[in-house]
Amino acid sequence: MTVNDDLLTEAVKVYKVLANVHRIKILTFLENNQADVTTIVAHLQIAQPIVSHQLAILHDYQLVSKRREGKHIYYCLDDPHILKVIDATLGHVQHEITGQPHPKNQKD
Repeated sequence: MTVNDDLLTEAVKVYKVLANVHRIKILTFLENNQADVTTIVAHLQIAQPIVSHQLAILHDYQLVSKRREGKHIYYCLDDPHILKVIDATLGHVQHEITGQPHPKNQKD
């Protein structure tokens, strides 16, 4: 992959989207669930207006998708590999907090 300024600019936008604890919680919840706002609110214990707002942002950045079923709108993870970014970040933070060394890159 060729990295250019346009690609980097878009990557920074995605990192800004991920720079919110509520959005990370929603994404990790949707890893194994398809849910409406009410279910997400109940599970994560976050106020409904906050959840709705965060879902709109995640949808705008194509990280979640939604489908209507009657009066309900169900959300699901649209880009599962974003969880690898989150997991890698959390792994880095875990090493930072505990003072553990980072695993060495196995590439030669």
